[in-house]
Amino acid sequence: MDKKDFITKKDGFEGFTRLRRVLNDCLQNPKDYRKSFMDMFTDVGTLAMDGNCIAQDVMSYYYKDGVKKFIPENYDLYMQWAILAAANGNEFTIEKLQFFLNYAFEEIVSSDKLPQILSKNGIDETNYMYILGNLLCEGVVDELQITPKKLVEMQGQTSKYSPEKLRDYKRALDRALPKVLEYLLA
Repeated sequence: MDKKDFITKKDGFEGFTRLRRVLNDCLQNPKDYRKSFMDMFTDVGTLAMDGNCIAQDVMSYYYKDGVKKFIPENYDLYMQWAILAAANGNEFTIEKLQFFLNYAFEEIVSSDKLPQILSKNGIDETNYMYILGNLLCEGVVDELQITPKKLVEMQGQTSKYSPEKLRDYKRALDRALPKVLEYLLA
């Protein structure tokens, strides 16, 4: 992905905040809206399915803890929508996934081929987190075969966080890391 294809952290944050604010207001003041919360959430889901990485981040947000009476908590949907948003260039989401991605960043940065990686890929201190985070998330998307259609099919299910689930995502990141390194050195 070319850096110009990224959604800046500022734009990602502002878009996320705007959508979340409207959805939350609809939950609290349903009479003020022509559409129900679920209809509006479905509209955001449609945007997410069409590749809108801000909408994908919003989907992730609502699945993290769920919404009482409307959306069950689903850790897998939370992680996969976030990973998909980051793979699609949302810098705000990449920053939120930094804890998950951090050890893979460290592996790349500690590589003895780091100077070659940096010079070949136009990576510097201002963009390394976004470029590497994007590539790592693209790799996880490939490893787990994450697609918007697959995520929509998982809706309605409950999936709570567990250390085992997190390990599944870490294993996918482990499998993606050598491929990302190979790509960066190609």
